[in-house]
Amino acid sequence: LGGGGLPLLANLRCGAWYSSQFDAECYFKSTDGHTARWDFSFTRLNAHVARLACDKGGALIVDSTKSLVKKFPDALSKTVPIWCAVFNR
Repeated sequence: LGGGGLPLLANLRCGAWYSSQFDAECYFKSTDGHTARWDFSFTRLNAHVARLACDKGGALIVDSTKSLVKKFPDALSKTVPIWCAVFNR
């Protein structure tokens, strides 16, 4: 379903309602990346996302925000980059 053959994942916080046809689900919570609380969550490890991305050469995560002033949800702009940095170590 994803672009270029990449798997499409629904972030269960707000992305799952966009479609009923996702390849998998993930759970990145925005509060893990809030200012002065940059943290890696071991309860939301999302190791399956890392395995899937390695197997397929990447992955697309769908999420949304209710904020009218934010262009990207905090989970995508803060939490996922922290997660990527930890998994790339």
